[in-house]
Amino acid sequence: MRDISQKTTRRRVLQTTAAAGLFASTRAHAQAPVAMTLAVWGGQAEQDAFNNLIRKYQALHSNVTIRLEVNGNSGQLYQQVDTRLAGKQAPDLFRIQYQQFGRYAAAKALVDLSPYVDAAYASGFAPAFWQATNYQGKPFALPHHTDTFALYYNADILQKLGVEAPTSLEKSWSWQDFIKVARSVKDKGLAPYGFAMGWQTGAGYRWLPFLYQHGGQLLDADLRQPLITSKQGVETIAWTQSWFKEGLVPPSTYIKSTEQTQNLFANGTTGLMLNGDWQIPFVDKTAKFRWGVTYMPRDVGMASDLGGNCLAVSRDAKNPDVAADFLKFMVNEENMREFVTSAQFLPVRKSMMGQDLPFALRPELMKVFVVQAGTIPAHLVSTVTMPVFSKINAGLSDELDLAFTSGQDAATTAANIDAKTRAALG
Repeated sequence: MRDISQKTTRRRVLQTTAAAGLFASTRAHAQAPVAMTLAVWGGQAEQDAFNNLIRKYQALHSNVTIRLEVNGNSGQLYQQVDTRLAGKQAPDLFRIQYQQFGRYAAAKALVDLSPYVDAAYASGFAPAFWQATNYQGKPFALPHHTDTFALYYNADILQKLGVEAPTSLEKSWSWQDFIKVARSVKDKGLAPYGFAMGWQTGAGYRWLPFLYQHGGQLLDADLRQPLITSKQGVETIAWTQSWFKEGLVPPSTYIKSTEQTQNLFANGTTGLMLNGDWQIPFVDKTAKFRWGVTYMPRDVGMASDLGGNCLAVSRDAKNPDVAADFLKFMVNEENMREFVTSAQFLPVRKSMMGQDLPFALRPELMKVFVVQAGTIPAHLVSTVTMPVFSKINAGLSDELDLAFTSGQDAATTAANIDAKTRAALG
């Protein structure tokens, strides 16, 4: 009995020693210097929000240094990331639109985050956004925020027209009323153009809300066949094409341009602007006139855009475990609240989506976007978060661009979108 006891005691000592050694090794590894790069795009308010949270994380992890790399826009970021992935030198972490997530996941450019989150983690997010960051049943990014479009207006111009902006979703302008106001702005010389739409740098998917407003869909209910050649599809293309034919919008604001429509609104070139909530800080700082935000125009129905971004760890990350920990830190409830309220975005955690958040600027206007976000069609969400949607969006953007800049007729445009969508769907 004594020998067995001694052997047992010795084995326990060895196990304890081994465990202590493993703990010491893990701790030593954890404290080793870690340098990472986070690549994003965005305005000053977004950059400040990212940097504030980076400093907060670094204060908790003194061995970690994170450098924020800022690109001019999302297209420039993707171009740079794609080039650097080819050279195996991609940034450790980068920001991705939900519509672009699928192509990076399918290309195996992102780290599978399932080892770093437990089974219950997904339940904290609205299902649509968790779905948008999953590929083949695994999370390859974490939802960070969302946004949507509404209608900015120059209050001084509307006052001169004797027009009041709608004060509720139910009273939002019809397509006809919206165009009537836009024509009046231009015809009375109150601004060179009636309005501008913020769909530049190839964001053709931002055209889709108009299609849904008119009773159409890009794809069928099963997301297997395109429906763009329907009467609703052709008519929506023709309606948005008429904006350019009539000179209601600046010719430089076509889909594949790099024109900054917020500049055109803030400097008085347009009287109205269809754009997202993240433009509030810029307009608030730059515009020298009274302005406000009202709801999107509607036709047979109301719809708005699914915007927002997720955060991912690239396959080239040297310390994917630390990078994943930083992503979880960024999207926890406290830090998501800090980011969205300071950078003017909408949260994607279920616990926050019904809250009255303390937005840094114009909280009364942010309430418009919160209400408007409730009009994003579920089918639109399912469509734009498909893994192949980046290919669909490329074809959509190319063909709409031809319609707006070269006068390609609406029926031909719809037929070409149909063909390119079928090819993307395989």
